[in-house]
Amino acid sequence: MSRQPICPCCRSPQATQRVAAIVTGGTRDVRVLTADLVPAAGVARTHLAQLLAPPREPGGGWWIIVVLVGLLFLSVPASCLVTLLIVNLQGSALAALAGPAYAEHLFAGVASVGALLAVGLTGRCIQRDEQRRRAANERWPRQVARWQQSWYCHRCHVAFVAGSAEAVVPEQFGRLFRT
Repeated sequence: MSRQPICPCCRSPQATQRVAAIVTGGTRDVRVLTADLVPAAGVARTHLAQLLAPPREPGGGWWIIVVLVGLLFLSVPASCLVTLLIVNLQGSALAALAGPAYAEHLFAGVASVGALLAVGLTGRCIQRDEQRRRAANERWPRQVARWQQSWYCHRCHVAFVAGSAEAVVPEQFGRLFRT
């Protein structure tokens, strides 16, 4: 049997409990009927169990697709505005120089540049997100291992990692895992 660690604040092992046990004991599966008599299911946690929950596994990068689509859609009205601005500023001098379809050609050029900028910006965002996600995926197993070594002192109302002198209130529990 493993020895309970002492709390860094009160130096007592009697009031300490594993964080994982608190989260498990304070978590319940809930099934209810809504007001419309539609069944619903979820998880209910005590406030302390919510604060001491394990670090979340890093998620995917679906938002990049939303950014790309959004930027591409925004590039069309922006291209229209830029084209109108250029046509209004240049007036008939540009029409005589470029021919009867100058506005369409100008719009196509501006829209192409806008679309290229949107794709380039999204590509850069994808690279940065991939680097961030890769780093988060490398950190996550260490964070979970540290969470599994975490304890809570019911006397001092602080959380700590076994063998560490750092103790934090439950609201700041995530600070113990930033590595």
